[in-house]
Amino acid sequence: MRNIIAYFLFVILCTGCTITGKKQFYTVELLQDPYFKNGLAVSPLSPDIVQQSGGFKNANTDTLYFRQKSCAPIWQLAQWWSRYDLKKSVSIIQAEDNTYTYSNPGKTVRLSGKTLLLDVKASNEYKHPRQINEPWVHLLIQQDFSQQPNIGQLEALFLQMNLRITHCENKMPADAYDESLHTAQSPFYFYLKNNNPQSKDFNSALWVGIPSFDYRYKTLAKEPTIHWDKGTSTYIYTIPPQLLWGDISFHDFKWHKLYSDILPYIRQAVAAMQEKGEFSDTSLNDLIITGMNFGWEIPGTFDAGLEIKNIRIRMQQERRQK
Repeated sequence: MRNIIAYFLFVILCTGCTITGKKQFYTVELLQDPYFKNGLAVSPLSPDIVQQSGGFKNANTDTLYFRQKSCAPIWQLAQWWSRYDLKKSVSIIQAEDNTYTYSNPGKTVRLSGKTLLLDVKASNEYKHPRQINEPWVHLLIQQDFSQQPNIGQLEALFLQMNLRITHCENKMPADAYDESLHTAQSPFYFYLKNNNPQSKDFNSALWVGIPSFDYRYKTLAKEPTIHWDKGTSTYIYTIPPQLLWGDISFHDFKWHKLYSDILPYIRQAVAAMQEKGEFSDTSLNDLIITGMNFGWEIPGTFDAGLEIKNIRIRMQQERRQK
Protein backbone atom coordinates (compact mmCIF):
# COMPACT_ATOMS: atom_id res chain seq x y z
CA MET A 1 0.00 0.00 0.00
CA ARG A 2 2.86 2.38 0.84
CA ASN A 3 4.40 1.92 -2.60
CA ILE A 4 1.04 2.45 -4.35
CA ILE A 5 0.47 5.73 -2.52
CA ALA A 6 3.99 6.85 -3.30
CA TYR A 7 3.45 6.00 -6.95
CA PHE A 8 0.38 8.22 -7.29
CA LEU A 9 2.19 11.04 -5.51
CA PHE A 10 5.03 10.50 -7.94
CA VAL A 11 2.72 10.81 -10.96
CA ILE A 12 1.24 14.04 -9.61
CA LEU A 13 4.71 15.46 -9.04
CA CYS A 14 5.74 14.71 -12.61
CA THR A 15 3.61 17.64 -13.75
CA GLY A 16 6.32 19.90 -12.31
CA CYS A 17 4.23 21.93 -9.85
CA THR A 18 2.14 20.99 -6.84
CA ILE A 19 0.16 23.23 -4.50
CA THR A 20 -0.49 22.10 -0.93
CA GLY A 21 -2.36 24.57 1.24
CA LYS A 22 -0.55 27.88 0.85
CA LYS A 23 2.72 26.25 -0.17
CA GLN A 24 3.72 25.78 -3.78
CA PHE A 25 6.24 23.13 -4.77
CA TYR A 26 8.21 22.46 -7.90
CA THR A 27 9.78 19.24 -9.09
CA VAL A 28 13.09 18.72 -10.87
CA GLU A 29 14.37 15.61 -12.61
CA LEU A 30 17.86 14.89 -11.30
CA LEU A 31 18.79 12.08 -13.67
CA GLN A 32 19.69 13.01 -17.21
CA ASP A 33 19.35 10.65 -20.18
CA PRO A 34 17.20 8.07 -18.35
CA TYR A 35 17.00 5.87 -21.46
CA PHE A 36 20.78 5.81 -22.04
CA LYS A 37 20.47 7.26 -25.55
CA ASN A 38 23.87 8.97 -25.34
CA GLY A 39 25.64 5.79 -24.30
CA LEU A 40 28.00 5.03 -21.43
CA ALA A 41 31.46 6.47 -20.86
CA VAL A 42 33.85 3.62 -20.04
CA SER A 43 36.13 3.80 -17.01
CA PRO A 44 39.57 2.20 -16.71
CA LEU A 45 39.77 -1.03 -14.76
CA SER A 46 41.07 0.55 -11.55
CA PRO A 47 39.46 3.36 -9.53
CA ASP A 48 43.00 4.40 -8.55
CA ILE A 49 43.58 5.57 -12.12
CA VAL A 50 40.47 7.76 -11.94
CA GLN A 51 41.66 9.32 -8.70
CA GLN A 52 45.16 9.90 -10.02
CA SER A 53 43.76 11.46 -13.20
CA GLY A 54 41.58 13.92 -11.33
CA GLY A 55 38.22 12.35 -12.14
CA PHE A 56 36.33 10.26 -14.66
CA LYS A 57 36.41 12.87 -17.42
CA ASN A 58 40.20 12.68 -17.64
CA ALA A 59 40.39 8.93 -17.13
CA ASN A 60 37.64 7.56 -19.40
CA THR A 61 38.95 5.27 -22.10
CA ASP A 62 36.01 4.87 -24.49
CA THR A 63 32.25 5.26 -24.99
CA LEU A 64 29.69 2.52 -25.51
CA TYR A 65 27.37 4.19 -28.00
CA PHE A 66 23.78 3.10 -28.44
CA ARG A 67 21.28 5.11 -30.46
CA GLN A 68 23.29 8.24 -31.18
CA LYS A 69 26.88 9.49 -31.22
CA SER A 70 26.24 13.22 -31.54
CA CYS A 71 26.02 13.92 -27.79
CA ALA A 72 28.56 13.30 -25.07
CA PRO A 73 27.59 10.49 -22.64
CA ILE A 74 26.18 11.50 -19.29
CA TRP A 75 26.23 8.05 -17.77
CA GLN A 76 29.45 6.47 -16.55
CA LEU A 77 30.16 2.73 -16.69
CA ALA A 78 32.57 1.60 -13.96
CA GLN A 79 34.25 -1.76 -14.56
CA TRP A 80 36.42 -1.95 -11.46
CA TRP A 81 38.91 -4.80 -11.03
CA SER A 82 37.84 -6.69 -14.13
CA ARG A 83 40.33 -8.70 -16.15
CA TYR A 84 38.57 -7.73 -19.37
CA ASP A 85 38.26 -4.17 -20.64
CA LEU A 86 35.22 -3.04 -22.62
CA LYS A 87 37.44 -0.40 -24.23
CA LYS A 88 37.28 -0.68 -28.03
CA SER A 89 34.71 -3.47 -27.85
CA VAL A 90 32.54 -3.71 -30.96
CA SER A 91 28.78 -3.21 -30.78
CA ILE A 92 26.49 -5.90 -32.15
CA ILE A 93 23.36 -4.16 -33.41
CA GLN A 94 20.04 -5.91 -33.99
CA ALA A 95 18.02 -3.27 -35.79
CA GLU A 96 14.79 -5.27 -35.80
CA ASP A 97 14.42 -5.08 -32.02
CA ASN A 98 16.54 -1.97 -31.38
CA THR A 99 19.22 -3.84 -29.44
CA TYR A 100 22.85 -2.84 -28.96
CA THR A 101 25.27 -5.28 -27.31
CA TYR A 102 28.86 -4.88 -26.10
CA SER A 103 30.50 -8.00 -24.76
CA ASN A 104 33.79 -9.62 -23.77
CA PRO A 105 34.62 -12.81 -21.82
CA GLY A 106 33.93 -11.10 -18.48
CA LYS A 107 30.80 -9.07 -19.06
CA THR A 108 28.00 -7.97 -21.34
CA VAL A 109 26.25 -4.60 -21.56
CA ARG A 110 23.12 -4.48 -23.69
CA LEU A 111 20.49 -1.85 -24.36
CA SER A 112 17.28 -3.33 -25.70
CA GLY A 113 14.67 -0.66 -26.26
CA LYS A 114 14.72 1.19 -22.93
CA THR A 115 16.00 -1.75 -20.84
CA LEU A 116 19.66 -1.96 -19.85
CA LEU A 117 21.29 -5.33 -19.16
CA LEU A 118 24.39 -5.64 -16.98
CA ASP A 119 25.79 -9.17 -17.01
CA VAL A 120 28.98 -10.41 -15.34
CA LYS A 121 30.67 -13.72 -15.99
CA ALA A 122 32.83 -13.91 -12.89
CA SER A 123 33.75 -17.52 -13.68
CA ASN A 124 36.06 -15.93 -16.27
CA GLU A 125 37.10 -13.04 -14.03
CA TYR A 126 38.48 -14.98 -11.05
CA LYS A 127 41.33 -17.47 -11.34
CA HIS A 128 40.51 -18.74 -7.85
CA PRO A 129 37.82 -18.08 -5.23
CA ARG A 130 38.42 -14.58 -3.93
CA GLN A 131 40.43 -14.37 -0.72
CA ILE A 132 40.16 -11.84 2.10
CA ASN A 133 41.51 -8.36 1.23
CA GLU A 134 41.48 -9.11 -2.50
CA PRO A 135 39.50 -6.65 -4.70
CA TRP A 136 36.32 -7.75 -6.40
CA VAL A 137 34.60 -7.22 -9.72
CA HIS A 138 32.19 -4.30 -10.22
CA LEU A 139 29.97 -3.40 -13.13
CA LEU A 140 28.16 -0.17 -12.26
CA ILE A 141 26.34 2.68 -13.91
CA GLN A 142 26.74 6.02 -12.21
CA GLN A 143 25.91 9.66 -12.71
CA ASP A 144 26.95 12.90 -11.05
CA PHE A 145 24.02 15.30 -10.67
CA SER A 146 24.28 18.66 -12.41
CA GLN A 147 21.83 19.94 -9.80
CA GLN A 148 22.95 18.68 -6.40
CA PRO A 149 20.01 18.89 -3.98
CA ASN A 150 20.39 20.21 -0.47
CA ILE A 151 18.94 17.71 2.02
CA GLY A 152 17.67 20.41 4.34
CA GLN A 153 15.79 22.23 1.58
CA LEU A 154 14.05 19.23 0.05
CA GLU A 155 10.38 18.42 0.58
CA ALA A 156 10.65 14.99 -1.10
CA LEU A 157 13.04 12.87 -3.11
CA PHE A 158 11.28 10.33 -5.28
CA LEU A 159 13.09 7.29 -6.62
CA GLN A 160 11.56 5.09 -9.30
CA MET A 161 13.03 1.99 -10.97
CA ASN A 162 12.10 -1.42 -12.35
CA LEU A 163 14.57 -4.21 -11.70
CA ARG A 164 14.84 -7.87 -12.64
CA ILE A 165 17.59 -10.36 -11.91
CA THR A 166 17.94 -12.50 -15.03
CA HIS A 167 20.14 -15.22 -13.51
CA CYS A 168 22.71 -15.88 -10.79
CA GLU A 169 24.82 -19.04 -10.52
CA ASN A 170 27.41 -19.87 -7.90
CA LYS A 171 30.44 -21.23 -9.78
CA MET A 172 32.53 -22.08 -6.71
CA PRO A 173 33.00 -25.54 -5.22
CA ALA A 174 30.91 -26.00 -2.09
CA ASP A 175 33.99 -26.27 0.12
CA ALA A 176 35.39 -22.99 -1.27
CA TYR A 177 32.28 -20.86 -0.77
CA ASP A 178 32.46 -18.54 2.26
CA GLU A 179 29.33 -16.48 2.91
CA SER A 180 31.36 -13.80 4.68
CA LEU A 181 33.53 -13.29 1.58
CA HIS A 182 31.52 -14.33 -1.44
CA THR A 183 28.28 -13.08 -2.94
CA ALA A 184 26.71 -11.30 -5.90
CA GLN A 185 24.73 -8.19 -5.01
CA SER A 186 23.16 -5.20 -6.74
CA PRO A 187 22.98 -2.17 -4.42
CA PHE A 188 21.89 1.35 -5.32
CA TYR A 189 23.83 4.21 -3.69
CA PHE A 190 23.45 7.92 -3.20
CA TYR A 191 26.55 9.90 -2.26
CA LEU A 192 26.05 12.59 0.39
CA LYS A 193 28.64 15.22 1.23
CA ASN A 194 28.95 18.11 3.67
CA ASN A 195 29.29 21.12 1.38
CA ASN A 196 29.61 23.86 4.00
CA PRO A 197 33.18 25.25 4.13
CA GLN A 198 32.42 26.76 7.56
CA SER A 199 31.64 23.35 9.06
CA LYS A 200 34.26 21.21 10.80
CA ASP A 201 32.77 18.31 8.84
CA PHE A 202 33.35 19.99 5.46
CA ASN A 203 33.76 17.32 2.73
CA SER A 204 32.78 14.51 5.12
CA ALA A 205 30.72 12.00 3.15
CA LEU A 206 28.26 9.15 3.49
CA TRP A 207 27.01 6.47 1.13
CA VAL A 208 23.27 5.83 1.56
CA GLY A 209 22.42 2.45 0.07
CA ILE A 210 19.25 0.76 -1.11
CA PRO A 211 19.90 -2.98 -1.35
CA SER A 212 18.06 -5.24 -3.76
CA PHE A 213 19.42 -8.65 -4.78
CA ASP A 214 21.94 -10.50 -2.63
CA TYR A 215 22.74 -14.13 -3.42
CA ARG A 216 23.00 -14.96 0.30
CA TYR A 217 19.51 -13.84 1.30
CA LYS A 218 16.19 -14.89 -0.18
CA THR A 219 14.25 -12.20 1.69
CA LEU A 220 14.90 -8.48 2.04
CA ALA A 221 16.14 -7.04 5.32
CA LYS A 222 13.83 -5.11 7.64
CA GLU A 223 16.55 -3.30 9.59
CA PRO A 224 19.18 -0.72 8.59
CA THR A 225 22.90 -1.43 8.69
CA ILE A 226 25.98 0.74 9.07
CA HIS A 227 29.48 -0.32 8.09
CA TRP A 228 32.81 1.20 7.06
CA ASP A 229 33.85 0.91 3.42
CA LYS A 230 37.62 0.52 3.23
CA GLY A 231 37.73 1.12 -0.50
CA THR A 232 36.33 4.67 -0.28
CA SER A 233 37.15 5.35 3.41
CA THR A 234 33.51 6.26 3.94
CA TYR A 235 30.64 4.94 6.05
CA ILE A 236 27.76 3.18 4.32
CA TYR A 237 24.24 3.34 5.72
CA THR A 238 21.78 0.94 4.11
CA ILE A 239 18.06 1.66 4.19
CA PRO A 240 15.98 -1.43 5.09
CA PRO A 241 15.11 -2.62 1.58
CA GLN A 242 11.83 -4.26 2.55
CA LEU A 243 10.48 -0.81 3.46
CA LEU A 244 11.01 0.29 -0.13
CA TRP A 245 10.61 -2.78 -2.32
CA GLY A 246 8.03 -4.53 -0.17
CA ASP A 247 8.00 -8.12 1.00
CA ILE A 248 9.37 -9.59 -2.24
CA SER A 249 12.31 -11.72 -3.32
CA PHE A 250 14.57 -10.95 -6.26
CA HIS A 251 15.40 -14.65 -6.36
CA ASP A 252 12.17 -15.21 -8.31
CA PHE A 253 13.83 -13.58 -11.40
CA LYS A 254 10.72 -11.46 -12.02
CA TRP A 255 10.33 -7.72 -12.53
CA HIS A 256 9.92 -5.65 -9.36
CA LYS A 257 9.06 -1.97 -9.00
CA LEU A 258 10.20 0.70 -6.58
CA TYR A 259 8.28 3.98 -6.20
CA SER A 260 9.10 5.79 -3.00
CA ASP A 261 9.92 9.07 -1.34
CA ILE A 262 13.29 8.21 0.17
CA LEU A 263 13.97 11.57 1.80
CA PRO A 264 12.74 10.46 5.26
CA TYR A 265 15.11 7.48 5.12
CA ILE A 266 18.07 9.67 4.13
CA ARG A 267 17.37 11.95 7.06
CA GLN A 268 17.19 8.89 9.31
CA ALA A 269 20.58 7.84 7.94
CA VAL A 270 22.10 11.17 8.94
CA ALA A 271 20.55 10.95 12.41
CA ALA A 272 21.88 7.42 12.85
CA MET A 273 25.39 8.53 11.94
CA GLN A 274 25.18 11.41 14.39
CA GLU A 275 24.20 8.96 17.11
CA LYS A 276 27.49 7.20 16.34
CA GLY A 277 29.37 10.46 16.81
CA GLU A 278 29.81 11.20 13.10
CA PHE A 279 28.68 14.45 11.42
CA SER A 280 28.69 16.15 14.81
CA ASP A 281 29.09 19.56 13.16
CA THR A 282 26.64 18.91 10.33
CA SER A 283 23.08 20.11 9.84
CA LEU A 284 20.78 18.86 7.08
CA ASN A 285 21.33 22.18 5.32
CA ASP A 286 25.05 21.36 5.07
CA LEU A 287 24.45 18.18 3.09
CA ILE A 288 24.08 17.76 -0.65
CA ILE A 289 23.56 14.69 -2.81
CA THR A 290 26.24 14.69 -5.49
CA GLY A 291 25.28 11.58 -7.46
CA MET A 292 24.38 7.90 -7.56
CA ASN A 293 25.56 4.52 -8.72
CA PHE A 294 23.93 1.16 -9.25
CA GLY A 295 24.86 -2.28 -10.51
CA TRP A 296 26.84 -5.38 -9.70
CA GLU A 297 29.36 -5.88 -6.94
CA ILE A 298 30.51 -9.49 -7.17
CA PRO A 299 33.11 -10.48 -4.55
CA GLY A 300 32.77 -14.16 -5.48
CA THR A 301 32.70 -16.46 -8.48
CA PHE A 302 29.15 -15.91 -9.66
CA ASP A 303 27.75 -15.52 -13.15
CA ALA A 304 24.90 -13.03 -12.82
CA GLY A 305 22.78 -10.64 -14.83
CA LEU A 306 20.25 -7.90 -14.16
CA GLU A 307 17.98 -5.65 -16.17
CA ILE A 308 16.94 -2.13 -15.18
CA LYS A 309 14.46 0.28 -16.76
CA ASN A 310 12.29 3.30 -15.96
CA ILE A 311 14.84 4.79 -13.58
CA ARG A 312 13.92 8.26 -12.33
CA ILE A 313 15.06 10.48 -9.47
CA ARG A 314 13.01 13.63 -8.84
CA MET A 315 13.41 16.20 -6.12
CA GLN A 316 10.59 18.35 -4.78
CA GLN A 317 11.23 21.74 -3.21
CA GLU A 318 9.11 24.61 -1.99
CA ARG A 319 8.90 27.52 -4.39
CA ARG A 320 10.10 30.53 -2.44
CA GLN A 321 8.26 33.80 -2.82
CA LYS A 322 10.45 36.56 -4.22
